[in-house]
Amino acid sequence: MLGRLTIDALPLYSWIAFGGALVTVGGALAVVAGITWFGLWRYLWNEWLTSVDHKRIGIMYVTLAMIMLMRGFVDAMMMRSQQAIALNSDGYLPPEHFDQIFSSHGTIMIFFMAMPFLTGLINIVVPQQIGARDVAFPFMNSVSLWLTTAGAGLVMVSLVIGKFSTAGGPDTRRSSGSEYSPGVGVDYWLWAILISGIGSTLTGINFIVTIFKQRAPGMTFMRMPLFT
Repeated sequence: MLGRLTIDALPLYSWIAFGGALVTVGGALAVVAGITWFGLWRYLWNEWLTSVDHKRIGIMYVTLAMIMLMRGFVDAMMMRSQQAIALNSDGYLPPEHFDQIFSSHGTIMIFFMAMPFLTGLINIVVPQQIGARDVAFPFMNSVSLWLTTAGAGLVMVSLVIGKFSTAGGPDTRRSSGSEYSPGVGVDYWLWAILISGIGSTLTGINFIVTIFKQRAPGMTFMRMPLFT
């Protein structure tokens, strides 16, 4: 019933991977416990998680980007440490684990740090710069945020259960094919990028329509702020 989700899906092949998984799961449980302890679930649900206000959505985008920045920074430190230690030895990371870290670092820093950060900044700034009360499609804006968050969550889960892609950050066609990547890691990568990519596409449409159709009267294209 669970397909390939067996005990072998746990990161028991490396104490580094298992320790990282414990930190990830422990951090998530600590956040949930803290929110529960302070009774913030109702407030978060009513004021933030279900909000369609462009400024709050922008702040949540930036928050997601900062969380993923920390995760990507850990990957970077692990890779650099491996390169430093492995000068005349095998280092502390197995080759396959290093490839996973390399792939996840590239994916996280581009798709789940840089892009959400820029999207959040645009959400906060652009409607105010052009005199719009909100973006053109507020609900679609919220859907875009949670699609991106779902993609980021899938990346985090795939680093705990199963194995992430070992085909590198861009996942080139040759290295991500079944011949060199027979496992489910590339599937995780594909789903994460596809889910977040739908959100990014909807966001782009939203911003284009907002800039074209929601500008204040008299604000021509040559009068718009440079950032917009």
